[in-house]
Amino acid sequence: MYMLKKGQPAIEIVDGPMAGRKFVPGVEYAEVPPQEKHRFSEVKKAAPKRPAVPAASETAKESAK
Repeated sequence: MYMLKKGQPAIEIVDGPMAGRKFVPGVEYAEVPPQEKHRFSEVKKAAPKRPAVPAASETAKESAK
């Protein structure tokens, strides 16, 4: 897992296979764009941060309300 390094601004990829993806601070990502890997640090254990995409069970709970 990877996270943007402290002080790095959010980035949006505009070309290549990851075009259109946005990376924001405080979110863990399983893959990062190779050309921007220097902006990320590898996270060894899961940090208590919000996930990039909500879990399916959370989405179902919110739909049921």
